[in-house]
Amino acid sequence: MRPSLALRIAAVGIVGAGLVAGPPAAAAEPAPLKTAPAPWLWPRSGLEAVSATGPNDVWAVGYQGYQGIDWSVPFWGAGTIHVLPPKPAVVRWNGSSWRTYDPPGAGGDAVLQEVEARTPSDVWVTGTLRPHGRQPAPYLAHWDGTRWQQVQGPGNCAPRNPAADSSGAWFSCGNDLYRWQDGQWTMQETGRPDRCCVAVNEISVVSDDAAWAASTWGLLKWDGQTWSEVPVAGFDDARWIRVLAVSADEVWATGVRSTGGSTSERLMVRWDGRTWQEAPRTPANEALVKTGDGTLWGVQEYWGNLYRLDGTSWTEVTPPTPDDGHVTGGTAIPGSPTLWLVGKTPDVPLVVNNR
Repeated sequence: MRPSLALRIAAVGIVGAGLVAGPPAAAAEPAPLKTAPAPWLWPRSGLEAVSATGPNDVWAVGYQGYQGIDWSVPFWGAGTIHVLPPKPAVVRWNGSSWRTYDPPGAGGDAVLQEVEARTPSDVWVTGTLRPHGRQPAPYLAHWDGTRWQQVQGPGNCAPRNPAADSSGAWFSCGNDLYRWQDGQWTMQETGRPDRCCVAVNEISVVSDDAAWAASTWGLLKWDGQTWSEVPVAGFDDARWIRVLAVSADEVWATGVRSTGGSTSERLMVRWDGRTWQEAPRTPANEALVKTGDGTLWGVQEYWGNLYRLDGTSWTEVTPPTPDDGHVTGGTAIPGSPTLWLVGKTPDVPLVVNNR
């Protein structure tokens, strides 16, 4: 499905300022994507996410060694017989080769699904223990530059969407937003409404006193002291799914809003430090990545589609992956035009970049 991506302009106000026309001009054509060296992992492996602090410090996570037999019987059903569990995989690119780490406490049965690398000595990973067992459980670990340490999550929720700053890290956890700092968890007051089916969907950090979170009840901003909802006039009923905070003067957010009855439409807005602007909506609420040359990318983490914002529309870009492979995550190298993508086939991990 490829909906129309024509730019829609709104002229409604927000706290004395309005949604105004005109996203930034399209960046120059980026360098072409090409297949890059992938880490050596056991057969039946894949990468799920990637994060980088520089060209010689790129982290990726996933799984390896999983063995399963898919079965299907007409008029009866289908499923998978899990023969060998997946082993967690953490790998690090140092500029010339990959190094593999063994995260603690995973017990040889886990999938790692997210990674957040703030500095070479401040890296968070999240995942799931026993993903195919009867009692799956959340997994969280931190790298301090010397060793990995498993961290127990708060209560009965699963910490997800890690976003670190210099003194700790933010996580979504069930319906709430949590802070890990000085070895302790603190649930944050976010103004969450007392109703069913709400969630914090993504967090993006600019600095210690500036962070953003996309939630189903509003866009939230951290000012160094408290979290508060930031109104976006004309989109009061929006459910926010993605947020990317590039700087204090550049924040992108995507979501959906009701169009009446049971129908809804996607939307994207951009904050320029003074006003919100309506921007070309992404094809399917992709994860947003901005490279140092000004290019905004949309990475569809489930189906593997990749898009680039070219002025007033999104252009689909076909990464060089095999027919049985697809992209699962992407990241920018800070201060660089380079985009890194990771993914998987049924057997081996994939790495693609334009460095």
